[in-house]
Amino acid sequence: MEVSTQAGILTPIEATIWVLVGILLSLVLPVAVRTLQRAKLETADKPSIGERISEAWKRYGGSKYLGIFLAAILIAIVVVFLLGLKFYTVRDAALAGFAWESFVNKLFRESENS
Repeated sequence: MEVSTQAGILTPIEATIWVLVGILLSLVLPVAVRTLQRAKLETADKPSIGERISEAWKRYGGSKYLGIFLAAILIAIVVVFLLGLKFYTVRDAALAGFAWESFVNKLFRESENS
């Protein structure tokens, strides 16, 4: 999906949204993979979708993800507005968000290990 602008560059708001999407994808994909792996192992009665969501919220500490979501919004704003990065495609912006989340995650993990 490519967003058309006059100069071929995403607007800052569009870029922020797509960087945020990339950040969120980088946070959600590992959880989704673990959930799918566990689902293969479980052969018990199938719970309803609501029960699954409730269980996932409890298991993965859903309330902490609200704080993470707010931090992701801040990172997306910093990447686009304060660093002045320009993106030509939605893919570029989403990949930048994915990469920045990984960078921030490693940065804080390194400081915790020191």
